[in-house]
Amino acid sequence: MKNDQLISNSCYIIKHYKKSILVIVMAIPDDIQEYVEKNIKLMISQTETYLPIIKIVFPYSKNLADGIYNLIVGSAISVFINQYAMRMKYPTAEDFSEFAKIAYKYRDKIDQFFK
Repeated sequence: MKNDQLISNSCYIIKHYKKSILVIVMAIPDDIQEYVEKNIKLMISQTETYLPIIKIVFPYSKNLADGIYNLIVGSAISVFINQYAMRMKYPTAEDFSEFAKIAYKYRDKIDQFFK
């Protein structure tokens, strides 16, 4: 549209008469975000299964929540990149930033297992 002004790959300012509206578009396609979130939720639901692995892999760790979070995010980023690869696309820096926001919102759920 001719009244749109691109700020970045995920933000536009739409001018309509005397008003301007900032529109933020998610950088990650909805289906990829859904796959990533399903993977994270599945791994969180199976957290008790991963505890023995984490205790062996991180024997000196005082914070098992960090180890589990790292394991889950590592798995989720693999799913994230594979979803782009299946579409023959490359994630951008903004896509990775959005991925980090998705992963971070599950951090508290993992911490709750250890309180």
